[in-house]
Amino acid sequence: MKGIYILADYPDKKTFEKELTYAMNSNIDFIEIGIPFNDPVADGPTIAKAANEIAERGYDLLSIIDLIGELKKKKVYLMTYSNIIYKFGVKKFSDIAKGIVDGLILADLPNRGHNFFYKLGLEVDIINFLTPESRDNAIKKLVNAEGDFIYFIGVRGITGGEVDFNNSELRSKYISIKKEIDKKVILGFGVKTKADTKTIMEYADGFVIGTEIVKRQNNYKEFKKYIDEIFTT
Repeated sequence: MKGIYILADYPDKKTFEKELTYAMNSNIDFIEIGIPFNDPVADGPTIAKAANEIAERGYDLLSIIDLIGELKKKKVYLMTYSNIIYKFGVKKFSDIAKGIVDGLILADLPNRGHNFFYKLGLEVDIINFLTPESRDNAIKKLVNAEGDFIYFIGVRGITGGEVDFNNSELRSKYISIKKEIDKKVILGFGVKTKADTKTIMEYADGFVIGTEIVKRQNNYKEFKKYIDEIFTT
C-alpha cells in the first residue's frame, strides 16, 4: 500500500480539487486527506503552517466529504484531530462519512481512546498507531484491531523529520510487529525520496508521504511531477 497525505482545500479549493483528481487517477493506492486544525501537534512546520492558513480562512467539512465522494477511485482516510470530530458531532460525522471515508486517523488520540468515539456512534474505523517505542503488550492488543492497516510512525516526533529507513533497529521493530499482527503495517513520517520508498518496500507493507506532498501543493506542475517520480515503477 503506497499512499500520500494531501491537505484539504490547500492552497485553495480549486487547486486542491485538481490535485486530488490527479492523485485519484495515479498509481497511488490510498490517499490520506488532512482536515486542518489550528493546533496540529503532530505536524512539522510545513504542514502546520499550511493547516493554520486553512483553519484561519475556514473550510466546510461537508463539502470536503462530498468532493471525496464525487472523485473517489482509491481508498481514502481522513486525518485530523479528535476535537474536530467531537465538535462537529461524532454520530453526525459518521452518518455522512460512512461509505465514503475508509478510515479515520486521529493524531492526538491514543489507541486506548478509540472506544470513546465508537460509544458516541462512530461507525468509521479509527486507524491505530504504533511507534519504535511501542511495547510488546501494546502491540499484542492490536492483533484484532479495527481498520485496514496499522500506522507505524518511523520516528518519535513530528512529520517531516529525518529518518534512516535502513536503520537496523527500525527494521527489527517493524518485523517484530508483523510477527504479532496479521494486518498491513504502513510506515509514515519522514518519507521523502524514491530511495526512501525503495528501502521501505524491502521489508514493509507500504508507506505514506506527507510533508513532501504539501510542499508542492502550491504548484500543480511540481505536485504532478513529484507524484509521477515517486509512484511510477
